Amino acid sequence: MRVRVTCLLAAIFFSAAAVAYPIDMEVKSQGLDVEALPQLLGEATVVRLVNHQAFAVRCDVHFRNGPEIVRVRKVRVEPAADHIARFMPSRQVIRLKVVVECWPAEKEAEAG
Repeated sequence: MRVRVTCLLAAIFFSAAAVAYPIDMEVKSQGLDVEALPQLLGEATVVRLVNHQAFAVRCDVHFRNGPEIVRVRKVRVEPAADHIARFMPSRQVIRLKVVVECWPAEKEAEAG
């Protein structure tokens, strides 16, 4: 009986400690058909980028959590494909701001 009560209390404690915070999302797609879908996955935040274009796109995903350093994930998303950008905060999150900037991958090749 005591073991059941302990397990029940532990379950209540861990469910109360579950992470939940608002995510402010801004997408700068330069007219491209790119979809950004944020989601909490445990303590991590993931952004699923979906490319609906007929060509590859490059995206920078900026995760800003208050006083922490802005974390940037640079990804290339192939045509009709998706890619996951993941952020694991090292501090408690009150509100997370995510900025996604995308441009055609061809522009990157022309510049380089």
